Amino acid sequence: MNYELKRFLLLLLSLLLICSFAFAAPPVQVQTKICLYCGAETASDLCDQCHELAEAWTCISCGTRNLSDTCSQCGLERQASLEQQAADPRPQLAFPAVRFLAAAGDPASLLRLGQFYEKGIGVGKDIDQAVSCLRRAGEAGYAPAWIYLGRLYDAGVDMKQDPAEALNCYRKAADLGSPEGNWYIGSFYEEGTVLERNYGLAMDYYYMAAEAGDADAWMSVAYFYLVGNGVDIDKDKALEYYLKAAEAGSHLACDYLGYLYMTGSIVPQDTQKALEWYRKAADLGNPRSMYALGYAYQCGQGVEISMEEALRWYEKAALAGHPTALIVYNAFK
Repeated sequence: MNYELKRFLLLLLSLLLICSFAFAAPPVQVQTKICLYCGAETASDLCDQCHELAEAWTCISCGTRNLSDTCSQCGLERQASLEQQAADPRPQLAFPAVRFLAAAGDPASLLRLGQFYEKGIGVGKDIDQAVSCLRRAGEAGYAPAWIYLGRLYDAGVDMKQDPAEALNCYRKAADLGSPEGNWYIGSFYEEGTVLERNYGLAMDYYYMAAEAGDADAWMSVAYFYLVGNGVDIDKDKALEYYLKAAEAGSHLACDYLGYLYMTGSIVPQDTQKALEWYRKAADLGNPRSMYALGYAYQCGQGVEISMEEALRWYEKAALAGHPTALIVYNAFK
């Protein structure tokens, strides 16, 4: 083989190699999906973690497993079933639907997934992922996500405390029409943190929150009249606003009115009225009032002594999260 031919073949081979690299197929992007059985991310039809069909969903209404968009047994739509499942208070049941809907951009599910990342439920505890989910939900116009994120920055648990960023989150929530967002802004003016203390502006924000439907905000107004924050002390007005809060459905106000009547603060002592308010608060889920009713039955405070009733209320209080109710319940059980 002469030199010129050899040189030509080598050049041709080089060109072929260059072309093969230039036109090589791009790397295949593996599409992951969320398993509707366990909530894990998986790249295959059979979940890598639980080995169930990843796309199969369990109807929340009748328990039937399905692959189609409509339940073969009861006719419930998959989307409706997943939304109900995601709203279930039991995290283990809710998690697969929450993660699936969050991946699709559902703001309420992004908020709950953020809470799961914050607490390490179903996924590894990851505060950065939690913040990311909450921000995505907030930026989609979901005010509760800004409120929750604000509380995280306020508390500084597992992350750097940042009151200024907390206030920023509350303002974003308020801009979206959140009464709670207005209440938090009022609390910053009341406390003088980040913002200069201004009781007048605090009261304005509390009124805005209350009139927009935040029943607990009337308690803040009542407290200002009780202690004289920017207004003259007026216990009658304070009582008026505590009653307004209770009538608007605030379990905190009902519980506090029970305390006021039980102790004779602001109002004449009246054990029966106190018990009435405690019962209203307990019916609304207030654990302190549940505990107070347990104590009343234990000691015969306005009712006949009944350890059976006392234990029933202590148990309710413990299940509702009262810090010492479980200790008392176990002591007398």
